[in-house]
Amino acid sequence: MWMHIPIFTIVSYLTNNIMNIKTCVLGLICCLSIIFSSCKKEDQIIGIDVLEPSDLLTTYVDSVSTTISFSTLKDDSIRSEYITYMVGENYDELFGKSRAGYASRMYLQGMMGDLTGFKLDSVCLRLSKSAKYAYGDTTVAQTISVYELLQDITVDDCAKYNQKAEMPSFVANKKKIFDVDFPAYCDTTSSYVFKFDAEYANDLYSRFLQHYDTDTTLKYFDSLFIKQFKGLYITTKDDQFNQVQAVITHCVPEINFYISGNDTTQKLVLAPSPQAYTSPVSNDPSQIYLQAINIFEHEYPSEIASAIGTNATQSYVQGMVGLKTKLTLDGLETWRDSLVAINIAKLSIPLKSRDSWSEYLPLNLRIYDAKRNMVFSTMSTVADSSKFEFNVHPFLVQLFNNSSKAETYEYEVVVPENNTYNNTFVLDGTQTDKLKLVITYTK
Repeated sequence: MWMHIPIFTIVSYLTNNIMNIKTCVLGLICCLSIIFSSCKKEDQIIGIDVLEPSDLLTTYVDSVSTTISFSTLKDDSIRSEYITYMVGENYDELFGKSRAGYASRMYLQGMMGDLTGFKLDSVCLRLSKSAKYAYGDTTVAQTISVYELLQDITVDDCAKYNQKAEMPSFVANKKKIFDVDFPAYCDTTSSYVFKFDAEYANDLYSRFLQHYDTDTTLKYFDSLFIKQFKGLYITTKDDQFNQVQAVITHCVPEINFYISGNDTTQKLVLAPSPQAYTSPVSNDPSQIYLQAINIFEHEYPSEIASAIGTNATQSYVQGMVGLKTKLTLDGLETWRDSLVAINIAKLSIPLKSRDSWSEYLPLNLRIYDAKRNMVFSTMSTVADSSKFEFNVHPFLVQLFNNSSKAETYEYEVVVPENNTYNNTFVLDGTQTDKLKLVITYTK
């Protein structure tokens, strides 16, 4: 109360001097500030003691209601639509042997003009390697085989292999041109040139000239030339595993025609088109420009081969249309409760330690409905070097807001979107403290 006396005195004085209204207002603001800053009362929650406990919102954390198990399956599709041309062979002491080859139509990159008076000097295959992607022992050279395809690469071939990993029939219908020694990847050279023998070079050039006409467009030339030359297939030597602990690398092929005349030398280039089979430039199949098809094959050791299709405490994930892990989430259906509001939901999967941890990519969790439509996909975050975590909160909210049962969905862990990566993972189900679905909710 002692503070009220000076305040009253100040107010009386100021109000008696009505001409000084501004000073009065300023004085009142200062006084009120002093009063409020001097009142130090504790926060109070009024009436909480009369509420029933069931009326209160409480936060819970549950990590034991859902039991997680997994099994290894063969992957069934290539999720990549990027331009990838991979060739070579690799050996992993745990995952066994992998090999890659690719097939592609080859298109003329530019018309040169009238070729009258020019003669063929040589035809070469140029392979330009990627500076970024290589898997295996980069110090080992290897031999690869180059084939001419005798059968068309069709849109249907691309679709079946990319979506269902069905081996295209053209792989068996080919003619070997030659074997070439592919240097070790650690070689600093960015591209290598291999000369075709004279007989094959002259034959290919004669087929080229049948349709080369300066009055036509590139598209028209390509649609005719593809009937004479179906494309290339480049793979490991003799199209089989060669017991080589070498490297699988990305590289881009070109066929270069070197011709001379009129005191000049010119180069005509055939190369793959960057356009995917899913984006045709025409309804005419002969004018559909196709991206290369990578063909991957694997030979697994007995430990992995026997684990495929069975539930186990250890599961495998591999790129290049290799292996994936199928998850089973028992007890997930118990969360279907309209009174539950899920705040956070994280799926934790432990990773078995390997020496190549620094090369690992994040993993991809993909969830499919009963019709095999993908309804959810998310990338993992690296919690530490021993586990990955997936944020599944959006899926659980979607699940509990519709009528589908949890067991009608399929849950898979795969190598990320571009699964032409050759990274390998071992998931460890023995670490039960890390293999869990942690849900934070209010109720």
